[in-house]
Amino acid sequence: MRRFIGRWTATTALVLAGALGLAACSASNKPTVKHAGFGSVPPPASSRVSGGTVSYGMLPGQTPGFIFPVTPAAKSSAFTIYDFQYLMWRPLYWPRIGTEPAINYGLSLATAPVFSNGDKTVTVKLTGRYRWSNGQPVTAKDVIFSIDLIKAAVGESSANWGNYTPGFFPSNVVSVSSPDARTVVMQLNRPYNPGWFDLDQLSLIVPLPSAAWARTTPSGPAVDFTVPANAKRIYDFLTAQANLLGSYATNPLWQTVDGPFKLVSFSASTGGNALVPNPAYSGAKASIARLEEVAYTSNIAEVDALLSHQLTVGTIPGQDVPQVHRLSKAGYNFFGYPNFGWSYLPFNFKNTTGHWNSLVAQLYIRQALAHLIDQGAYIKGIYSGAAEPAYGPVPSLPVSQFTPADAKTDPYPYSVAAAKSLLTRHGWHVVPSGTDTCARPGTGASQCGAGIPAGTKLSFNLMYDSQDSSISAEDTAFASAARDAGIQVNLAGKAFNTIIETYNNPSAPANVNAWAMEDFGGIGLPLYPTTNGIFNSTGSFNFGSYASAKADALIHASVYGANPSAVSAEAAFLTRDLPALFLPDSDTVVAWSKKLSGSPDSFSGLTQSSFTPESWYFTK
Repeated sequence: MRRFIGRWTATTALVLAGALGLAACSASNKPTVKHAGFGSVPPPASSRVSGGTVSYGMLPGQTPGFIFPVTPAAKSSAFTIYDFQYLMWRPLYWPRIGTEPAINYGLSLATAPVFSNGDKTVTVKLTGRYRWSNGQPVTAKDVIFSIDLIKAAVGESSANWGNYTPGFFPSNVVSVSSPDARTVVMQLNRPYNPGWFDLDQLSLIVPLPSAAWARTTPSGPAVDFTVPANAKRIYDFLTAQANLLGSYATNPLWQTVDGPFKLVSFSASTGGNALVPNPAYSGAKASIARLEEVAYTSNIAEVDALLSHQLTVGTIPGQDVPQVHRLSKAGYNFFGYPNFGWSYLPFNFKNTTGHWNSLVAQLYIRQALAHLIDQGAYIKGIYSGAAEPAYGPVPSLPVSQFTPADAKTDPYPYSVAAAKSLLTRHGWHVVPSGTDTCARPGTGASQCGAGIPAGTKLSFNLMYDSQDSSISAEDTAFASAARDAGIQVNLAGKAFNTIIETYNNPSAPANVNAWAMEDFGGIGLPLYPTTNGIFNSTGSFNFGSYASAKADALIHASVYGANPSAVSAEAAFLTRDLPALFLPDSDTVVAWSKKLSGSPDSFSGLTQSSFTPESWYFTK
């Protein structure tokens, strides 16, 4: 299963948050998944029994490691936040409706935000429905408390909050006020696109219990957190408490929650834990009596536990997807769907080795390479059908209101003949199974292009994650197709961490000539899927230094313009311009006992890190 990184954890596995605040969407008991994905989600059962324990399997590396919702980057994962923290502390806006990347207002603490003052003022109204487990209401003061603690955290170090991007939230919030107990008013440092600020920024906020947590010692008095020095002391105290993993289940701090569950046990060594329903939860009360999150040391052990009925719910690793039919016979439902994001092979536009920078600057070269990606064969042969085609930075699935039309149909379908034709028309001597060379140098329409001398070879390296069997298989198939077109792709397997740390032009410029293409996995997206930070020329995640004035302008409009749908135009351009080669998005596949039922969205949402076990119940 491909690994995803992201600019913030709310999408990715990362992680990691449409409604845009322009039209409210509510929770539904009807499945949002229709005739798509891998497997199916049955309708809810009519018969139910109260009680019972749900055991939820966690694969290696997918266990929680931090309880305080102001989570440092080093511990900020979807598994810590969505599968653990959100069970106890609800975000201001819930970022999924089943598989749909949209705000679920039925599970959110606030109604849609209102933008005014030329999009420099944002007003958020709490529903007033939620209460803390100590009986006090969740108020605007708790939202401001959260913002002040995040400001204190990033004031010490930008690494203290995994969702932080310098210059953006909370740095772009000049002031916050609460005209009444249910209203929060934010003044921003400049106008922002309402769609972007709503879905990419406000969704980062998790209100925190100010009355219980605004202190600097376990038994000390409450302090005024609006004083920055005090907020820093509170943040330091809570972080120190959160670093005491062995006390998670006994520390009174972590028992003040507004979510559907309360923690009763936690293993500091494995991350395994158990939770029980919060009797004071303001939403629909959980029917199950206990939720146990069970940590496994190997993928095989978790699948074996499912097959032997030791687990109620589990994730199926990519290599074990063929096992789902055995699981079905053993009494499990299964469903798979891709994460909201993309898998890709970034180009390095700065590598001068073999004139690669001049080669990849030519759109026809990138188009020829795109024609060598056989998505259909990858999905069938590598992913056993548990993947979906994707042709740009906004995928065809999950369906988003921002998905451009050209992301739903492959603009560069697989065709070795088309790749060879493009090269021949642009002055290349094509040698199938050999090495193509530039035969007509120059800048004319039928010549190789600027900076490409006669005799230049179409040969380059591709660094890939050798720890992921699906990546190895895809890149091997791509290199084979390229060879049929006379293009030499020299594969070099590396560890995931080595790739993202070493072959990264913004952070490792000394290695700019060491790689031409790479494949570490993919990028997770927030609900408003701008590629700001990734494909804008100054982006910190712009691994290959892609630079396009048109892309920069479109991304700028997505973040700072007035059109909340500007991101669709951005995605459409990038789909055609190919800053990278886009690959199929593999499904996250989950299985659950047929004795467990509930809202279909609660099961399909598991593929999107939307974890709502309070919706589950056992059947008779």
